[in-house]
Amino acid sequence: MKRSIFAVAVAAVLVACCGNDTKLTKGNASKMDTLSYALGANIATGIGYQMADVPFDVAVITKGIEEGAFEQASQTHEEAIEQLRDYFMTKRGARAQEIAKKRAEADSIRLAEGDTTKVEYPVADEAMFESEEEREAISYAFGQDIGVNLRNSGYELQVLWVCNGFREAIEGNAQMDENAVNNFLQNYFMVVLPAKNLEASQKWLSKIEKKSGVEKTESGLLYKVIKAGEELKATDDRDVVKVHYTGRTREGKVFDTSIFANRPKEQQEMILAQNPEAASQDEPVEFPLNRVIAGWTEGMKLVGKGGTIKLWIPAELAYGQRGAGRDIGPNEALEFEVELIDVVPYVDPEAAKAEEAAEEPAEEKTEEKAE
Repeated sequence: MKRSIFAVAVAAVLVACCGNDTKLTKGNASKMDTLSYALGANIATGIGYQMADVPFDVAVITKGIEEGAFEQASQTHEEAIEQLRDYFMTKRGARAQEIAKKRAEADSIRLAEGDTTKVEYPVADEAMFESEEEREAISYAFGQDIGVNLRNSGYELQVLWVCNGFREAIEGNAQMDENAVNNFLQNYFMVVLPAKNLEASQKWLSKIEKKSGVEKTESGLLYKVIKAGEELKATDDRDVVKVHYTGRTREGKVFDTSIFANRPKEQQEMILAQNPEAASQDEPVEFPLNRVIAGWTEGMKLVGKGGTIKLWIPAELAYGQRGAGRDIGPNEALEFEVELIDVVPYVDPEAAKAEEAAEEPAEEKTEEKAE
């Protein structure tokens, strides 16, 4: 999955976002949305800590945020990423070194002339950009990248208040100080959001449970065998299964799959750019059952080799309150559709050695008789 190379500046919460369909709105200027404002201020604080040397155009960044969030940008996200990658990975460091070199030379000349006055240089030097056009282009691309991350976050956000929080924090007159922002976001993402997701997941599972053909195990796992397959099934947690699978959130967003056609469009485009034959090269994946989430371990024992099964996995049998990466939020129930291509039963290495050793004498006797 394509990821922003500046996600850390876009706030840690966006890296760990749930990745559902967009829930962004423009926002109501007369009523502050605290979550959106705090998130915008947090993004600005991250930039202040990590990119203080870059003299961004704040107005252009907010324009980029708005247009990126609502898919109205003047360029593709890929183009924005390429611009940012070129600037931050190539140009930024070299220019910072050149600025430091010139400042050191100027200081040396003054000292040689007997001038001991200490010059206070700006943290963000205009020379970090070669032109005003470049400054605007990088500022816009940076804002667009933030906007795209907001759109993909799945959070109910008001872009107006994200931009207000961002701008006011940059300007030093935010309505929430850094501690207040951090406390609010910590409570939201560790208490409020997990509770909301848990309630929504339970309601979703209760509806699934009532559907025709869906069964429920003692652990709470819901499943429906689409195709039973052969008699051979996984029975040991150490068995290895070979599968094709697609995982979705309760809102239908694909977060992981072994099937190219099921990947999100943006991901397909990125993969095809690197490998034009990828669409016809789906490869099954192998998993030891003791290396996957509990719902998978249990679910793969309910269908035979060659069969297909759908699993609806409660959060406690998936990733729990911690969630997983960008796409799976805390306390999120998940859906998987799995085709079980093969089962490789676990063989105890010691037992296998003992069996081989027991068979060797019989083989030797057979050879002696033949002589």
